[in-house]
Amino acid sequence: MDVVDAFCGAGGFSAGAMAVGCRVTTGVDRDSVPLKLWAANTGGRAVNATIGRDPVPWPDARPGLHVHFSPECTPLSKARSGGASRGEVDAALDAVRACLELAVRKGYESWSLENVGTPAVVRLVDEVAARHPSAVAHTTVDAADYGAPSCRLRLIASTPATIRRLKEQPVRRASVADAFAAAGLPLPAEHVRSNTTGRGGAPSVRSVRQPSFCVTASHPLTWCDRAGATVRCLTVAESACLMGFPSGWQLPAGSRAGTRAVGNAVPVPLAAAIMRAAIGEREGAEQDPVVPVVPVPVVPVPAERPLADERALLRRALRRLERRVLVLERRSGPGGGGVEREGTASRAGKRVTATKRKR
Repeated sequence: MDVVDAFCGAGGFSAGAMAVGCRVTTGVDRDSVPLKLWAANTGGRAVNATIGRDPVPWPDARPGLHVHFSPECTPLSKARSGGASRGEVDAALDAVRACLELAVRKGYESWSLENVGTPAVVRLVDEVAARHPSAVAHTTVDAADYGAPSCRLRLIASTPATIRRLKEQPVRRASVADAFAAAGLPLPAEHVRSNTTGRGGAPSVRSVRQPSFCVTASHPLTWCDRAGATVRCLTVAESACLMGFPSGWQLPAGSRAGTRAVGNAVPVPLAAAIMRAAIGEREGAEQDPVVPVVPVPVVPVPAERPLADERALLRRALRRLERRVLVLERRSGPGGGGVEREGTASRAGKRVTATKRKR
């Protein structure tokens, strides 16, 4: 399928789409720095625009096209619940609404939207889905269930059929250690620590033998020991590995810009799962079973015979039947079956005589 990646950023969704064989044709983003790197990574056409303000050459709906939206979610995140202004929250919700209405208005057969699953976003998507139940549905998933080596809860909106296929995919878990081994990266420690604390103020620590905490745009995770003592922060390349980016994927230079780009990206394995669902729905629609038309065999009807011919056939059949009756009467003989018994006795006598001669 051809993919348009709106709010493409560092290209997490594009990387996942390419991983399952899709061709990424267009990327749209307002930040020119990651957009240039996105173009270098994908070879697609980069459109530098602010969606909702600047004109964007949205393609017309056609079979084999998928359009993905990842509108800004930072103001809507629970982590920013006390730091975002009312205006920032409203602007972020307006962007989500605009993307949903664009997908419906353009009539895209295949599309998706990724955002945080906070109550405000869920209410908004439910509102649009209530008006367009055949075109919009949503679910909330954890990227770790689709093979990402880090947890990340996200609301995914798409067509009802694609959402159903996304839910039906089997759970696939990958640990931090699995991801680093596959990427050829050494493990600096056996545990990672998030930037939050648990109950009682204890640090939130997780083993590398399981998926890590969510990779955020504000601050990298920390390598630590079992008690939570710091070893060092994760590098941008290590954070990108936890988001599923392939080795060699170009990211913005500098730890702050790189951390922000990676933390705002769609986890690559989750993007791949969304596109597998979209591809499966398209192939399923193309291969809907068609009830075959079974031809009814034509039995030739013999031509009608003249009545005289029918009488002649009946007379010949009657004569054959009479001859058969006469043969059966001669074979039965007087006393019923005498001829057959005599023949049988004669054959038995011959066998006895032959036996005596051998002796």
